[in-house]
Amino acid sequence: MATFLDVTGLQYFSGIFVFIFVWLVAYATLLWTRVLGDNKFISALVGLLLGIFVLISPIATGVVADVAPFLAVIFLFIVLINVAIKMLGADIEAFPALKGIFIVFIILVIFIAAGLKIREKANVPSETQTDLSKTVNLIFHPTFLGVILVFAIAVFTIALLAGRN
Repeated sequence: MATFLDVTGLQYFSGIFVFIFVWLVAYATLLWTRVLGDNKFISALVGLLLGIFVLISPIATGVVADVAPFLAVIFLFIVLINVAIKMLGADIEAFPALKGIFIVFIILVIFIAAGLKIREKANVPSETQTDLSKTVNLIFHPTFLGVILVFAIAVFTIALLAGRN
């Protein structure tokens, strides 16, 4: 029975979704960080090339498909912080270290997902596989992630309070 919640047919379009996601994220990131200057065409072209390169590799496509929900949460968090900062009358440019922190989080999420996907594709003996899966379960356990979040909030609070003179 077909319902409007049946989205299994969308798996055939995952390559297109990954391509568009990589293109837009690369374009937005390049414009936000201004690594290549203010030229929008060059940023769009680099994003397009990155999208094509990811689309060619099945491992990279799988990594992006696995990482996309986590990146969406990070980008939503960026937007919410930007809105909160503007509501308080400041600008995101007043906190230059914020860009670096978010880039570090994004790169960390991508490296963890890439390592898991490559490890999944590689032939690893079963004895070592259990040890690494316990480590991954520890790292992604909600209690551990909550402690890391509390520590991150504490570090940023202390850094922002100590920076005001």
